[in-house]
Amino acid sequence: MSSPNVNVYLVMCFILGGMLILQLFFQMRCTDNENYAPSPQYSDTCTETIDISTIKVNVSNIPRQIFDVAMYLKKARIHARGSKTQRALKHASEHMDAILKGFGTSFEDATKRKVHEPSSMCPEYYVDKMNGYKIRECSHAKPLDQIVTILRLDHGSPTNTKFIKDTYDTNIPMIVGDYGGNVKEKSNVRVKNMASSVKEGDALNTLMKEVKTKYTLVLRNVIGLDSNARLERLVREIEILNLNAVGGAIRNSDNVWSLGCHQRVFQNFTMVYKEGYDESMHDCVLCDHVDGPFLIKTEKLNQIKFDSSLTSMGLYEDFFIRLNTEVAICADSLFDMDFPRRSKITNDWEKFGRKRNLYRLKFSFGLTIDFGCNYAYPCQRQKGFIRSPCCIQELADLSFGFMDMCEKINASCQLNAGSILSAVKMYNIIPWEADADLNFWCQDFTRLKNAGLKLSSRGIRVGVEHLSNCAPKAIPAQLGARSKHWHADIWSRDTMESYEVRSKLRNLTRIPHNGHLVNGMRNPALFARNMYSNIFLHRQHFREVGTKKIYIFSKCPKGDAHDCIDNYYTDGNIQFQDPIA
Repeated sequence: MSSPNVNVYLVMCFILGGMLILQLFFQMRCTDNENYAPSPQYSDTCTETIDISTIKVNVSNIPRQIFDVAMYLKKARIHARGSKTQRALKHASEHMDAILKGFGTSFEDATKRKVHEPSSMCPEYYVDKMNGYKIRECSHAKPLDQIVTILRLDHGSPTNTKFIKDTYDTNIPMIVGDYGGNVKEKSNVRVKNMASSVKEGDALNTLMKEVKTKYTLVLRNVIGLDSNARLERLVREIEILNLNAVGGAIRNSDNVWSLGCHQRVFQNFTMVYKEGYDESMHDCVLCDHVDGPFLIKTEKLNQIKFDSSLTSMGLYEDFFIRLNTEVAICADSLFDMDFPRRSKITNDWEKFGRKRNLYRLKFSFGLTIDFGCNYAYPCQRQKGFIRSPCCIQELADLSFGFMDMCEKINASCQLNAGSILSAVKMYNIIPWEADADLNFWCQDFTRLKNAGLKLSSRGIRVGVEHLSNCAPKAIPAQLGARSKHWHADIWSRDTMESYEVRSKLRNLTRIPHNGHLVNGMRNPALFARNMYSNIFLHRQHFREVGTKKIYIFSKCPKGDAHDCIDNYYTDGNIQFQDPIA
């Protein structure tokens, strides 16, 4: 899960540091506990002693750190998608298991979720496959009407429609937001008439003010409520699992069943929803987002509320993001409802997308919403953050605009410095870039300066920043190109590899760069390697970290926000592509 849910890349950073601590602990354990017998595969690690006085850590914290790392490992193992990651976490968990046995426990015991006794419902127990589950008698159970209130919106049900059906408890208090004027008040039903202009979020926020019970059942698009909803089961599990919310499966008017459980990842300004689950308990699955009705702690509901500025497209997505905890779906609790409608029209999601600063929204059933860059996207340089895709696109457009102009007037231009490094590493702009770097053959100076005037139609302004003669050892002439947020340094060269190649070999090297092919050096990676060492490792721009080559990303000032640079490893480019939920 994504932030603040589990992000596999971030977790692996904890794991690497944690395993170093574990190795240190294991070595001390070997020397300090003569009764400890290590596993055979670890016996060769106990050949040296360690002077604890030289260790700059609080050794007394190591057992707690081991248990914390075990929890991170389990979360990462549950949510890992790639086979390499899965195997690495499997082996790390096995190593952790061997270490935890030194504490008289195991990996599974140390990381298993805690369960609690239900305080409002009697517990259940399994009899056999003929009788299923039975309820154990107890003295502390409370009637549903004392602990649950139902919230629902009615958009014009026929007056003769009975909402609560069969033998289900009809005394449960219900508060209805009535848009159609057909709902009648009863002893247990309070009605709030809603004008057609009142948004769904506003309506729900109005209704929840009337709730007096410990739990609230939020019914979304529900056609009718019957005993298959098994509300007692939901109350029991919200207390046993100590969760803020628990939902059920859904069946639509065509009798099609759906679990309605989604996992969510928010990374690289892209939010991805994947239907499915990674973990289950008590025959319930754990989700980041649920499609159907849900039972929620009333205190938490009043704290979170719904964002009344949002339309129905994004209202519940935003609610569960801000709820910021797992939600269980107990699928044997079944609600009859219309499946949530998710529009294919970008404008319908616009308010949600802009609130979350999204570039792209993706659902696993094939729906992708691209928000584009026609808005005031963020582009200021902030230490500890990557830049937005729209900001990166603007810099790429600036670079390509100038390079494209070079091609059209048959001038010689190349990517240079950090721009060629970006192309080699990512076929694109590095997400923490500070500017663009280009070269041109000095004899093309005047033609490029004059042609640059035509780029104003593309939002690019080209000007002269330094004049110089086209001669060896002369201070290079310099052009500058600017867009709304960016600047490109464009330096002249009295010799240009691309010019020599063009004139002699006619074999230019063209390198992918943000969807375009642009000119680079004949051997781009060799040029980059000679200019920078460790070209495939990542480091921030020297303006942020200085000239010392430190391959550690700055600490993010906002914790684990989706665009924090320290969410990423300092190696590898796949992590900067669209995430997998």
